[in-house]
Order: sequence, then structure tokens, then C-alpha cells
Amino acid sequence: MLFILNKKGVIDVSLIRVNINNREITTTDDKTILQIALENGIDIPNLCYSQNTKPYGSCGLCVVEVEGSPKLVRACSTFPSDGMIIRTNTKRTISARKTALELLSSDHRGDCRPPCVIACPAHTDCQGYVGLIANGQYDEAIKLVKKVIPLPASIGRVCPHPCESECRRGKVDKPIAIADLKRYIGEIDVIKGPFVPEVKPSTGKKVAIIGGGPAGISCAYFLSMEGHKVVIYEAQPHPGGMLRYGIPQYRLPKELLDAEINTLTKMGVEIICGTKLGEDITLSYLKKNYDAVFIAIGAWASTPLNCPGEELDGVIGGIEFLRKATLSQPIYLGDKVVVIGGGNTAMDVARTAVRLGAKSVQVLYRRTKEEMPAEEIEVKEAEEEGVEFTFLVAPIEIIGDGKRAKAIRCQRMMLGEPDKSGRRKPIPIEGDEITFEADLIISAIGQKVNPECVKELETTKWGTISVNPNNFKTSMEGIFAGGEAVTGPKIAIEAIAQGKNAAYVIDNYLKGEEVSVPNPCYIVQDDLTEEDFKKYSREERQEQYVLPSSERKISFRPISKALTEEQAIKEASRCLECGCHDYFECKLVNYLQKYNIKVDRIKGEKHKRDLNYTHPFILRNPDKCILCGLCYRTCEEVIGITALGLKGRGFNSEVIPEFNLPLNQSSCISCGQCVDVCPTGALIDRAAVNKQVPVEFDEAHSICSYCGAGCEVVYQSKGDLVFKTLPNKEKAGVLCAKGRFGTKHINSNLRLKTPFVFYENAESKISIDEALSLLSKKLKLIEGQYGKDSIGILVSPKFTNEEAFVLRKIADKLNTKYIGSMAMKNAVLEKIFGYDASTNSYDELFSTELIVSFGDVAENHPAFATRLKNAANKVKLVSINSNDSRIKEWSNKFYKVDNNLDFLKGFIKSLIEEYINEKEAKNSCNNFDALKEFVNDVTVTTEAKEFANIYAQAKKTIIVVDEDTTSEASLMLLADALSLCKKVGKPHSGIILLRSKANTQGFIDMGINMSGDEILKEVEKGQIKGLVVIGEDIYNEYSNVLKNLKLLATFDLFTTDTTKHSNIVIPIASSAEGCGTYTNSCRKVQKLNRAIEPLLGTDNLCIFLKLAYNLGIQLKNIEDIVENISKEIPYYKGFNKVYDKLQNVFVPLNSSKGVQVLHTDGFNTEDKKSVLIFKEDNIMFHDKKVYDTVEKDFYNFAHKNNIKI
Repeated sequence: MLFILNKKGVIDVSLIRVNINNREITTTDDKTILQIALENGIDIPNLCYSQNTKPYGSCGLCVVEVEGSPKLVRACSTFPSDGMIIRTNTKRTISARKTALELLSSDHRGDCRPPCVIACPAHTDCQGYVGLIANGQYDEAIKLVKKVIPLPASIGRVCPHPCESECRRGKVDKPIAIADLKRYIGEIDVIKGPFVPEVKPSTGKKVAIIGGGPAGISCAYFLSMEGHKVVIYEAQPHPGGMLRYGIPQYRLPKELLDAEINTLTKMGVEIICGTKLGEDITLSYLKKNYDAVFIAIGAWASTPLNCPGEELDGVIGGIEFLRKATLSQPIYLGDKVVVIGGGNTAMDVARTAVRLGAKSVQVLYRRTKEEMPAEEIEVKEAEEEGVEFTFLVAPIEIIGDGKRAKAIRCQRMMLGEPDKSGRRKPIPIEGDEITFEADLIISAIGQKVNPECVKELETTKWGTISVNPNNFKTSMEGIFAGGEAVTGPKIAIEAIAQGKNAAYVIDNYLKGEEVSVPNPCYIVQDDLTEEDFKKYSREERQEQYVLPSSERKISFRPISKALTEEQAIKEASRCLECGCHDYFECKLVNYLQKYNIKVDRIKGEKHKRDLNYTHPFILRNPDKCILCGLCYRTCEEVIGITALGLKGRGFNSEVIPEFNLPLNQSSCISCGQCVDVCPTGALIDRAAVNKQVPVEFDEAHSICSYCGAGCEVVYQSKGDLVFKTLPNKEKAGVLCAKGRFGTKHINSNLRLKTPFVFYENAESKISIDEALSLLSKKLKLIEGQYGKDSIGILVSPKFTNEEAFVLRKIADKLNTKYIGSMAMKNAVLEKIFGYDASTNSYDELFSTELIVSFGDVAENHPAFATRLKNAANKVKLVSINSNDSRIKEWSNKFYKVDNNLDFLKGFIKSLIEEYINEKEAKNSCNNFDALKEFVNDVTVTTEAKEFANIYAQAKKTIIVVDEDTTSEASLMLLADALSLCKKVGKPHSGIILLRSKANTQGFIDMGINMSGDEILKEVEKGQIKGLVVIGEDIYNEYSNVLKNLKLLATFDLFTTDTTKHSNIVIPIASSAEGCGTYTNSCRKVQKLNRAIEPLLGTDNLCIFLKLAYNLGIQLKNIEDIVENISKEIPYYKGFNKVYDKLQNVFVPLNSSKGVQVLHTDGFNTEDKKSVLIFKEDNIMFHDKKVYDTVEKDFYNFAHKNNIKI
């Protein structure tokens, strides 16, 4: 029998042995099969399980087989017995899971991926890069595109964009200009210097690629990324394939193409041109000298007209014509050119002929204009350039003089019934012919593969290379083929997709694995109607500037200019965001792919509910809900709120906010825990950016910068934007509304970017260095004129220990003691215990006997309050407040008291009269008699007497105090009670003072401990003439006082009322842009990590260091600061030795982990006794005041949006 302490208390458990998938595991009988499996790295799929909630068993995915049981059991709710044998992946379990997933997907409405992504042959993340462009993240957008397309600028110019054809914006007005946006970021990439993807270490494998067109380039690009040595053999003088030789210069400048292809050479790809397969190099040679070969020779032969006379001079294929034009080879053009065909190649040929000087260019097409496969814009621009079109004619004979073609005779046609392509089939009109004179006839009706160079390989009846469609394998081992050599003529993006997919297969082949190209199946909304799009307003599509036709047709200069930045952002912002925003986190879609689910196999009624997106932080989509119950179970069981619940039964069950109110009108406190546990996109957070976009984020682990609880956060960023802030899920973390959603300030367009100097109603912008230089001079002038202590510094304790240390040095250099914060209180605990700090750690809450919560702990520190809720499962919890509090629901006893000291005085009096030995108390405490006299006159109420009894009977007590709302007088008496009853200075008993700001404790330790009120009193008296305010907004409350100053300088993120009345304003960075340490409310030192690069190009530490340097302080960098902290701050001795491995390190640092429990050897006073103090102030609680600029901004936003936090 074992005894284990967990959040539910001490429980007795037995050791058992179970066998899972032939692995023998020793565990305890208090765990479910699922918990045991997950702890031992055995994956069992689940959608309704959370380590923080009770088993529910709704999804049915975690079923396993247990030997001896005829039925499958649910691993999440089954506790194994000793000797149990379990199988997690059998035919039965897999079949059951597939059925469960098919049923779940049958009523799951939405689009896993947006229509544009699905329509793109390469499945480029159009929604992702368009959204990043809308947010101004061009570098990240190009990186995203280059995960799929190695030539984005080129493809952006020439792609006929099937993605746009499926864009649902077209159901509102016009589709998003996806291709133009790709071109925009592609050209930025080329201009700045192309982004070169990271290449993995060399594998020692060599791959030959035959053909330097889109497919070959794509395959080389992705194989190179995997670390393989790639050599491209290209028959033409230069690489690029049809992009170079089949697309005219005016559409795709070859300099641009070369710049993009050059990325491959930077990645280590070797390109050998002028080498033809079958002539200069053979398949047998390649097979012998390379580990794999990919053939991407394209389709370079023009499809014949199959009419008499086409062998005459003056008849040429469209691709051959374009190739000659590109290479500036001789072409007999003449005055009259006839082009046969109706596709984009025909348009390229016709428009090239115009630019080469043909006086008449005639396009002949056998259907009507409406049936032309060419892009509409290509036809329109050709017409503008003077190209003539004749429709419903088909060539039947080339007429010549025996040597050269002179004319083409055509049959007139009419349209019949639609053919397989959906277009109406042309039918000859017997006896109706027409002849066109021509000096040059160009056939542009299609291309085909010339298989002469690959005779060793099997080919199809169309002359294409025969391959296994799932893995690109040809009839010869180790030789693969793709692109137009396999598919026949296709658009470039299809060839690029083929190359990428082939690279995936070849890479696995080189690793000894045989794989097929993934073919993911997604849930798609295919029943949307016009009604679904009426909510969107029409917005004009942004168009590229196109040169006038008179300028276009006289040269091969590019005919259009890329979108401007303003246009690009505006156009990208039109995106309807069709694809699921939870795609990269969604567990459901992962399982759909893992189990190869046919999402439409089971069909039935599908819910389609009205969506309410009124909450500013949380977006709910009940049509994506799978009824796992995690949201409302977590809300109730973890947070202690019932903002969400289940309504209805069976198929019509639905999770709704309480009383079916909008979520922001419910009891929701916006902690976001429901979002964190939701396994699908039914609950997602609204990212703190202008345009919501699903992308894979970069992550940085850091610490919340609001209150002093020290909650660990994970910043999710992309580029220079923080999209989301999440709790640390690895540690079952919880955040409050501020920590979870208080990140908009980081990305705000309203942030200050430039310092300002104000003088006599004039305003001047200067650089940060100039501003810091000016400020240092002004401060020294104040000191020189008014002497010692004439300067004050007010700074929010959201800055790091390292920054605080520098600021303390600056104050010392300016010869002033007046450095503090509006968040600072008088050091009550220092006066009583000798150190102004919590005496115990958070973890001890689960090992004490009694917890006393004082003030608005749950309201001002909601994440910390979940610890109290969990601890209350085994520990008695008493809460005291003058207001109702959420903590009341978890408390064994809740005292709602009047807002005076009578309750606490009565409590102390009752302790002294009934439970304390005066002699012993005087031996351990100073000032006992004065305290006794102070409480003597109070009448002890029944509640005070009851509380004293509860308190006295508990051997171990931890008092948790909210600094924001607890008066100094109350804190004194609470600390006095600990001293009187000897409930401090030992484990599991003492006080935790929840600090107002993230680094209040660190500031106190660094010597910044003066209250803002005290400093402002000196301003009012005229002692302080110069005031520096950093991150706090004080003007509204102290405007009359600030008028006494000669200098007011402010450092802040935003324009505030204080900055508006300052002489010098200097911008600062957010906490997500810096690094360093915080010391939390229980003295635990925690590391901050930078999430994004500073908007200003410099972080706060560098700004303060520059100011320090200007004042003559020699501190170089963060390492130098840490060394000095170790030497100069007593409680941080040895800080430099633990700095790089801060895990559960507490101050004071008398060992590698520091001191977790204070005062075990007596108090930090001369006689080691505590000093009992009290204050003649009859207020127990006061309202929270907020001066920190960021926190004030968040509170204003929450109030404006009616959000409870």
C-alpha cells in the first residue's frame, strides 16, 4: 500500500502490473488505462479527455481491447486490475474508431481547409499567406509560400490561379487577387534577397533530375532541403523550362526567373545545361551513378494540325515560336500572322507576334469566345493590342506555293451538345469555308511529350511516361517521372506540385521506405447559398496597374506593376477566412487523416445554427462542436464557473452559455480555458491581430507581465506580431483574461515609435539616442540646480529585475532616494518580519491545514485562485471579504464583513484572550502589549470568535492576501496573527502576499520600494523638481501636483494623459520584446524569453543602459548586470551561477535552489523576533487602483466591451 498526495488529498493506492501492447508496465491502481498509456508514450486517440477533469467517455475513440473481455472498453474511464493485458491497436479498435470518427464528421460543419487551398494543385496555403500579408508580415508570408512553391514571384505572374476560381469572395463581389498577392511578396523577396530555406545535413545520397522546368526545379528544391545532393540536367541553354521558353518576357521577365532559380544553387543544387537525355547522357549512366533519378522532360512537341500542307515552311508550333523569340533566333514573320488555338499559349503567341512587328495578327478558334480556355484578361489585353479573333472556324488545309505557306483554309463550325469537358462540341457546317492569307501560321492547339529520349521506359498511348500514379515510379527501379512528361500539358503550378510530391516519395525511397503521395480528406461545406454571404459588404478588388496597350505592344517590357503595399494589405483583408482557424491544433482533423476517414460516407442531417461572434476574445461555432463536454467541464471543475452548459438531448444537444445569453453576458471571466481544451474549432480565440489567420506559430515560453502570480505563458508569434498568449499546457497551466488576451497592446498601431520633445507648445520628433542624451542632460541640470533628492522616478513593476537594477543605479547616480512605483505599498512585512516578502511557496498550499483568503484573490488573480480551488478538496478554506467573491463557492466558510477593522481586531482580541500564552508571545514578538491595547476596546462578534477558533485549531495555516485590495492596517493584523500563533517561519504555514504587478517583489529586492504616493507628496511639497515616469499614467489623478515640476519625462508604449503633458516622451518596448527575469509573489525567480524582435529596434534594457551610459554608469549588457546583481543584492548572491538554469529557484539564494520557506531560524530583525505593528486606520479593504499603462488599457477595453475579468 502506498500513500500519494495529489490535488485531491492523500489517497492510498496499490502497485499493479499491466501489459499494454506487449509492454510490461508497473503503475498504480488509481490511474485509468489512458493515463497509464500516455505516461508511457503509448498513444491512444482521444477527444474528450483532459488531465484536469473527471472521465467523461463521450467520444468513443479511446476504446481498447482487454484480454478476457468480450466488449471494447473506454481507456479514459477504465481502471485496470493487476495483470490486465491490453491491446490498443487491433482490427476491432481501429474499426470502432473509424465508425466514431465518421459519425462525428457527419455533423461537423465547416471547411478544414479553404476552397482556395484545395483548388490549388500544389495545395499552397493561400489563406495563410494572404492573411499574413493583411497583417503586414511579408517575410513570413514568403516563407509560407516557399514551403510549397520555390518560384513564387514567377508563378504569381503567370499562374491562371485555379484558387481564385473557387474563392468564395467571388460570391460577394470578386475573388481575392491571390496570384497578384503571391507576386507581391515574391518580388519583395527577390528585391530584399531571396529567403533560402534551411537545408538538412547531407545524407550522402545523390539524385539526378532530367529537366530544369517547373517540375524538375520543384523536385530539386525539396530534395535539397532534405539534405540530398541534387544535379539537374537541362537540354536548353538555361533552366526554367516552359517558364523561360514558353512564356514571353513581357509576362515573366527572365531576370526575375533567374533570381528565383538562383535560390536552388544557394541550396547546393548543381544545374548542368545543354545536356540532352539520350544524346549527351543516358539512363543507364544515371542509374549507375545516382541513387535515384527523376525525369521531368516536359511536353515540348507541338500538337499537329493534322491537315494537308502543315509541313510547309511558314508553319510552326506555338512553343517552338516562343522558344525562338526568347532565344532571339531567326523567325520569318512577314506582315500577316495567323494563330490557331484558344488557350493561354495562343494568346502568348499572338501578343508576341504583335511585339515582333506583325502588321496583322489573326487568332482562329473553333468554338466561341465564351468557350476559350485562355484567361479572360489575356483575351481582353490581346484585343486591346490589336489582335483580331475569328471564332467557329477550324483549319482543313494549309495553302502554299510549293515551298512556303501562303494561306489557311478553314471550315466554319457551329456548336452542338457539350462534350466531356463541359464545353459545347464544334460541328462542321458543310460547304461553308473561309480562307485567311498568312505569311506565318502558328499552331498553338496543344503540346505533347517526345518520348524518343526515354525509350527504355514504358509509355502510354499518348506518348507520356507510364508511372504508378501514387508514387511516380516508372518501369525501371529507382527511376521516377513527373510533370508534363507524365501528365501531358498542364499549368506550371501542377508541374510544381508534381515535383514536390515526387520529392516526398524519392526522399522516403532513399531512406528505404516506400510511400504514396498523401491524399488528405477534408470536411467541406458544399451546401452554402447566397443567403450565407449576405452578411458581407461589397469591397472593391484591388487591381495591378497595367500599361496602356499603346505602350505594351511596342516592346517586351513587363506589362503590369505589382500591387502597392497599401493595395496588397487592402486586398488581402478582403479574405473571408473560409478555412478553419483551428486547423493546425485540431485533434479531429488529425485523426481523420490518421485513420483515412471518408468524411462523407455517413450522411444525414447537419446542423446549421446562427453564429454569435460578439465576444471580443472568444469565437464560438457550435456547428463544429462534437459534444466532448471538455469546455463546460473545465469551466466548472477547473475554474469554478458555470458559464457554459449542455442543452437538449440526443442529436439536438448543444453547448450554450448559461441562460442562452451571449457569452460576454454570462458569468464567463474570459480565461480562455474552454478554448484551450476544445479539440476542434468549436471554440477558438480571436487572435490579437487585424486579420485572423490560421498558421503554424513560433513559440516562446515566458512569464505573464500583469500581476505577480508568475503564471507561465507561451507566446505564439509570427514575424513581428504576437498572435496569441497561451498557458503552459505541459504544466496544466491556467491564465486569467489579462494574461490570456491582454496582448493587443503588443501589436497595436497606436504604439509610440518615435520620441517627442515638447517646448513652448511646439513639438519635435527626435531619435531615441537624441532623446536619451537630452534627458540625461536635463536631469543633471535639475540635480545641479536643486541638489540632492530633487529628482523622482516612478516606474511600473512590469519591468525585469535586470532593468530594475539599471534604474536603481540611475537613481543613485542622480543622487536621489525617490525611486518607486504607484503599485508599491508601504513595506508592512519588512516592518514585522524583516523582509517584505511572502514567507512560503504556492506548492505548500496543498500541504497546509487551513487557507485563509483575504480580499479579491479570485477576482484579481483568477489563475492563482484555481490553486485554492484545487487545494480546497483537502484543505479547509476560509475567505474574508467585504464584497461577494467567486471564492465563496469553494470555501468552507465565507465571512462577508463590514469594511472596517472591527472583524480583524475582534479576531486578534479573541486569539489573545483564548488561545495565546502571553509569556510565550512576548518571547517571540515585540510590541505585544501595544497590540493588545489596540484591540482591547473592540466588541468581539460571533463571526470573529468563530474565525479565531478555526484559526487557532489549525496547526498549519497559510494566509493568502490580495495586495491590490487589502489595506495596510489589515495586512498588519494578519501578519501579527501569524506571529502571535507561531504560524510563520515553518513549512506549510505563513503568508503569501499576491503582488499587484508582475515584478513587484523583484523591484523590492532591487531597492525600488518607495510608494508612488510618498514620491508625489515630495513633488507637491516642491522637493522633487524633475520626475521620470516609466510605464505608468498618473496625470488624471495628480495633474495639480505635476504642475510643480520643472521637468516631466515619460517612457511609455502609448500616448497617455501623462505623455501629453510631458516635456520629453520616449517610447519603450513591450514585455514580449525583451528578456530577463521576474521574481514572483512567492519569491520564485522566473525567466522571460523574447517572443518577437523589438518594434523600436532596441529593447527596454538597452534603452535604460543607454541612459545609464549617458550619466556615466558603466554597465555593458545583461551578463554584466547579472554579475553585478550577484555582488550587490544580498538576496541574489550567486544569481549569476543559476541564471542559465532557473528551475524552481527562490530567493534568498543561499543554495542553488534558494530558500523556499522564510524565517525558519528567526526573523530578519536584530533580536530575531517579529515586531507586532498596527495602524489607526479603520479600513479593511480598498478599491484596486490601476496606473500601469498596459493594464489600464486592458481594463478600459474590457469595460467598453462589457467583459468580466
